[in-house]
Amino acid sequence: MEILDYELLLNDITFGESSKPFLKDFEEYKRTAYLFLNHQGKHLFESDILERYSDGMTLEKLFELNSGRFLQGANQKKDGVQQKTWYDIWGMYKIEKQDSFFDFFFACKLRQLSLLDIESYLDFHLQDNFDNDKKSFFQFLNLTIKKFQSTLLNNDIVETTNEWIKSHAEIQAGLDKNPDEIIKGRKQRESGDKLTCLSQNQTVLLIEFMQKAGIILDEDYLNYTQAGKALNLLTGYSPHTIRQQLGSKGYIEGVKHEDFKELYEAIQNLSKLIEPHVRKK
Repeated sequence: MEILDYELLLNDITFGESSKPFLKDFEEYKRTAYLFLNHQGKHLFESDILERYSDGMTLEKLFELNSGRFLQGANQKKDGVQQKTWYDIWGMYKIEKQDSFFDFFFACKLRQLSLLDIESYLDFHLQDNFDNDKKSFFQFLNLTIKKFQSTLLNNDIVETTNEWIKSHAEIQAGLDKNPDEIIKGRKQRESGDKLTCLSQNQTVLLIEFMQKAGIILDEDYLNYTQAGKALNLLTGYSPHTIRQQLGSKGYIEGVKHEDFKELYEAIQNLSKLIEPHVRKK
């Protein structure tokens, strides 16, 4: 199953910002990308650029083929001689929390996602960039929303993000009141960790089929939040993402034929474990 990459990669974000929905803001984006690369000291000399291409390529031809990709910077000394430099806004650079303009690129990536992916994106950065420090991450999100609500982030994105903050804050408040509910030693799930045989999407599909088969309570008696909490206890997957995916009712973004196949094979394996007991007299 394809896993979305929620890391902040300049190449990926530039691709998104150059697409039609955001093209009107692209010049402003390019200026910020230029400043980021400048702060990072990521300037390129002519030889740095051309060494990536076959012999016969010239800078003029390259710039013609890749209009707007390379932005000229200040001259820098190389081999004792002042030479022209450029910044590649399509470069494969990872943007870290401590980097200048992290909040800007975070907001750009956020607005490029579908609403169904926002909670997973926030879950990822809570762990990856904020070491699960919810207070610090909540503060960052609130300030980022205030800063970019009128320019980059629409109302749907802001509302979904605020719902995620509220949900996490309520769960944290409950854990603070009832610390015994914290599962000691529980490791946060990571993509491909194989702690359970089903992925998160496949697990949600299983719940949907179990409801249809009458094995567990249907949605009239088991709401998405309750199901998310239950699955979190049983599998370790994020209760917030599960809640959101259950609401998609079989149209989970990213689910492929392979997911149904692997779910089917897992159920067959379960059946084989039960079968000997059925055959006993």
